Amino acid sequence: MKTVVCVLVLLAFLIPIQQSGNVLLCQGAMSSSVHYVKSQDVFAPAGTQKLVIELPSAPNATLAGYSLKTQSFRISYSTKPDEVAQTSDGISATWNDPPPRLSYTADATLQIDVHVNGLNSESQLPVKVPASTEGVHQYLSASKYVQSDDGQIKITASEITNGTRYESEAVTAIMLWVSDTLTYDANATSHDASWTLQNKRGNCENYAHLSLALLRSAGIPARYVSGYLIGGDIAVNGYITAYGYRWDAGPHSWVEVYYPDLGWVPYEPQKTLGFVDDHHVREAVGLDSADVPNKLVYKYAASGGGRVAVNASLTATVARESSDLHVVHTSSASNKRIISQEMVHGGVVNDRMDMVTGEGLLIWLAVPVAVASAIIAGSVFLFVRRRGR
Repeated sequence: MKTVVCVLVLLAFLIPIQQSGNVLLCQGAMSSSVHYVKSQDVFAPAGTQKLVIELPSAPNATLAGYSLKTQSFRISYSTKPDEVAQTSDGISATWNDPPPRLSYTADATLQIDVHVNGLNSESQLPVKVPASTEGVHQYLSASKYVQSDDGQIKITASEITNGTRYESEAVTAIMLWVSDTLTYDANATSHDASWTLQNKRGNCENYAHLSLALLRSAGIPARYVSGYLIGGDIAVNGYITAYGYRWDAGPHSWVEVYYPDLGWVPYEPQKTLGFVDDHHVREAVGLDSADVPNKLVYKYAASGGGRVAVNASLTATVARESSDLHVVHTSSASNKRIISQEMVHGGVVNDRMDMVTGEGLLIWLAVPVAVASAIIAGSVFLFVRRRGR
């Protein structure tokens, strides 16, 4: 009898835990001052007559909930260029009769501010992009690594978004499907959307390309973002406990989705919906990874037919950071429409990891205590009746 009671009491405590929320609705602000350093060693083959390099930069950006501003930018060269010109993507440096080896270092201080307040969009499907909106329509088309016209991708996108009415609802359904379906694999041999759909795995490029293909197939403008991820922990404060996730430093990619009434909204296919945190250094955008300027263009004529070799390194560290990102609601809902509606009031962390909040803790305690009390009372009642006989 004692064993049965103990088992029932244990089950009473476990049942609420199995039903705990694993989607975190967040609000707040994050801010970082970032020290960004990119260096290149360039080795020119014998006979090189001219070398032109487009130097990298992290251009200023103002999006819905995310802004990046360059506070300072300085470039130093091992050999002074013969010509330096400003370009739309940064700086172009030219060397005539360059030395066998030259190098440069770009040193910048960046300010990244993130505001997570909710996705208040009234945009409905099909998405209506104003004709006057410059450059948006191109992000509805298929591209080299984003085969949005592929038959299987079209079918998958249609199935995922079936019954959705609002753009945010369709985007949420697609992004959650991608994060739920794919398994991270840093050693993926291909990175295009079709391969990713068939193999269900890949790195950040795979996540981004498949997300873009499904979005564009559903008639939603979306573009590829190339950047750098600053390593470290991202803390999300709960009522009682704290939740967090961690990034490893290195080159990274994510996506941005266009809403006619909001503009471009960043999405992180691996972690968050409706925002990216302040560890994302945004460098460039394009149709896909092949379309993003690599910032290193070499133009040369070498009598020996050799090729320019490059040894690159990039580091970004947080010099100063503040965060007030906090949980305002937890949900165990798997319904994409419910999550989309919740996003009106804040961004979503979709790590699918359980968290105990103050509200959840009270439920966890109240429910099992009530059930356990009932079990014990019933057991005592039965025991007393049997003794009475």
